[in-house]
Amino acid sequence: MADFTLADLEPGARNLLLACAGAQPGNRILLVGEAGQNLYFEPELCTAVAETAETLGMKPEIVLAEPVAHAGEFPAAVRAAMERADRTIFFSRLGDQVRFNLEGSKAVMTYTLTREHLAAPFASADFSAMKQVHDALLELILNAKSWRMTGDCGTDLISDIKPCRDSAIAEFALELFPVMIFPPVHCHNMRGTLAIKHFVTSSSTRAYADSTLVLDQPVLARVEDSRMVAFDGPAGLVSRLKTQLQRAAELTGGDPYRVNSWHTGINPGTFYKGDPYEDLEKWGTVAYGSPRYTHMHAAGIDPGDAAFHLMDQTISFDDRVVWDKGRMVFLDRPEIQAMLPEDQRGFLNSSVLHDIGI
Repeated sequence: MADFTLADLEPGARNLLLACAGAQPGNRILLVGEAGQNLYFEPELCTAVAETAETLGMKPEIVLAEPVAHAGEFPAAVRAAMERADRTIFFSRLGDQVRFNLEGSKAVMTYTLTREHLAAPFASADFSAMKQVHDALLELILNAKSWRMTGDCGTDLISDIKPCRDSAIAEFALELFPVMIFPPVHCHNMRGTLAIKHFVTSSSTRAYADSTLVLDQPVLARVEDSRMVAFDGPAGLVSRLKTQLQRAAELTGGDPYRVNSWHTGINPGTFYKGDPYEDLEKWGTVAYGSPRYTHMHAAGIDPGDAAFHLMDQTISFDDRVVWDKGRMVFLDRPEIQAMLPEDQRGFLNSSVLHDIGI
C-alpha cells in the first residue's frame, strides 16, 4: 500500500464528515473501526478522519471492536459510545450488519476499505451532488410500473413495482458513504430466468460459517412470482446450491428459494485491487458500488441471507434504460450531468468503469 499524507486523504475525509455526516464544529464524532483478525478496513482510516475532524473543530473518539455474527450481538461498548456521540462513522462491518435496523442513530456506514479508496474520486466525488443523482434515480424507480433485467449470462427477468414507496423499496437505517447504491428494489411478481454464476455469498446482514459457495459452472433458475421454482445445471452443483440456500434461510425461518430484492451500483469510481476469491465477502463490501455489479438478496426473510452476483446487466424501468451492459448511462443524461460539479463530470459518467476483479 502506497504512503498517503493527510493532504491526500483530507478531501475524502471532509466529504465524509461535512457533506455526508453533516457534522459541525464542536460535534462529538465516534469513529468505529475493526479489531481482531482478518480486518476488512484499514485501522489507519479512523486516525486519518479523526485528524481531519480535529482541524474542523470537532471532537473525535475512536473505538475498535471485533465484528459480530449479527445485529443482535452488537457490542454494548460501541452502543454506549454512540449514545454520547453526535455522529457515528463506521469503518467496520458492524455498521453493515445494522444498516436496516438502527433508526435514529445519526450514523454513517463507510465502504472505503483502504486509504487508497479514501484518497480516490471513489470517496472524494461530491457527496451532495451524487446524492442528487441517487434521488433522481430513486424517483424514476418509484414512478415506474415495472423493470426488466437482461444479461449475456442468460438472465432475463421482468418484475412489477408496487406503487407504495414502503412496498417498492427497503430503506436503509443509516447513511452510506460514499454514494454507492440505492435502497433495494423489492421483487414483486418477478418472472423469467436468473443466471446464478461465479459464487453465492451472504448478504452481509448476518455472518455464518461457510457463507460462500463458489460455482464452477452457472446454474439457471426459473423464477415465478419472485421464487426460484426449478434449476438447470449439473445435478451435484444444483444440490449444493439448494443446500446453501436452505442453510441461509434457516437463519430467519424464511423461504430458501425466495428472491427478495436487488440493487445495482451507481458509483463509477468503485474499484477493487487483488484477487476477489481470496475473500469474496470482503470483495463484495466495496465492489457492489460498481455499475457493473447487480446484487440480489435471497433465501429467507427480507433481505435474506444469500446474495447472487450478476455482472454487466442491462436494466430498464418502463423501457427507460438505466444501465447498458454494466454502464450507468443514466449518468450521461443532460439533466443529470447538470447536477454534477463541472470539474467532476470527467469521472462521473458511463465511460468510467474501473476494474473490480471480475
